[in-house]
Amino acid sequence: MPAGQLLAAAGQSTDRVLVVLDGELELLARLPGGGRVVMALVRRGGVIADIPVLLGSPMPFDAVASRGTWIIEITDEEWMRLLQQFPALCLRWMASIARRLDADRRRLAVMMTRRLEAQVAFILLEQQEQESGKLVVRLTHEVIADLVGARRQSVSRVTRTLTSMGLIRSGYGQVELLDVPGLEALLGGDLLP
Repeated sequence: MPAGQLLAAAGQSTDRVLVVLDGELELLARLPGGGRVVMALVRRGGVIADIPVLLGSPMPFDAVASRGTWIIEITDEEWMRLLQQFPALCLRWMASIARRLDADRRRLAVMMTRRLEAQVAFILLEQQEQESGKLVVRLTHEVIADLVGARRQSVSRVTRTLTSMGLIRSGYGQVELLDVPGLEALLGGDLLP
């Protein structure tokens, strides 16, 4: 799938589960006045549409490839047959759903209880990728702002602060993590028991 391609649309029913083999999908919520905001990123090994298929509900978000992405599409009938036929696969899928729900719960706890600096640090830690021996986050300030529910200008101010503290190096569309323990310290301890 090329960057920008819509794979699933908010409000529409779905009859397939999508597994990301490589690349990245953005899950975008539609705003009442028009436009969209990034709610989550789904990368290699990530799954979308399984919960709407299980619940028989429409897709809550648009799913758009944010870069070249390879996916596997599994029809709802084939997916249900696989889950029924292979209990070990069913348990793995249940664990996958539980991990995603736990990650959402932790992100919500940070967004509701921590200052913006900690929220940005959380997103950077959550979205880090290994690249040429470095830890990087390939997100623009605008996408980070969407993920924390803040203005882009506020996120730019926070990244300047984190840069001056020696925790990160920020460039266009990419942030390099220089001090992971320092970013973790900004979170102020355990998020949830």
